[in-house]
Amino acid sequence: MNKEEQDRLVKACKKNNRDAMEKMYNVYMPRMLSVSFRYCKNQSDAEDIVQDAFIKVFKNIKKYKHNGTLGSWIERIVVNSAIDHWHKMKKTVLIDNSEFIEESDVQELDEIEKDQFSKQLSAEKLRTLISDLPEQYRYVLNLYAIEGYSHKEIGKILKIKESTSRSNYTRARKKLLENMRAIGIEKH
Repeated sequence: MNKEEQDRLVKACKKNNRDAMEKMYNVYMPRMLSVSFRYCKNQSDAEDIVQDAFIKVFKNIKKYKHNGTLGSWIERIVVNSAIDHWHKMKKTVLIDNSEFIEESDVQELDEIEKDQFSKQLSAEKLRTLISDLPEQYRYVLNLYAIEGYSHKEIGKILKIKESTSRSNYTRARKKLLENMRAIGIEKH
């Protein structure tokens, strides 16, 4: 969808045009469902998050300023809806940072290793491996590595300490690498 089409669609949605809203939903829903799946393990929760997000999109469409792309704006709302969902569903079990991880515990990947891993690992398989991480690890990994939040911001969003966010991210990476190696994806 080009910028002119996007602007016309937004303008129609701002006038509560149901056809435009349906078109926007149909155009962006598959991508947003994929974003939602980064944060939850099952189809039902992912769909609930996307539905909640689109309700927020249409309630707040008048606030859309045409800065950046419409898809990015909707994606941010989906991520925020996923975080809201996590807070609602969160169990009282939080992963603590009481055991600090030494830097040597996590083997950082150099560029050659990253390239080798990416050749052996499909996006779908990576998504599955990430979804198998403990919930808080998965959220921290997604928010830090994919969405670009700082550990300080993640701490505020998830209501955990900044150091817990760092620890969870390190553990998530370590567990992800272990899981990749367990399925035969190795460094060469």
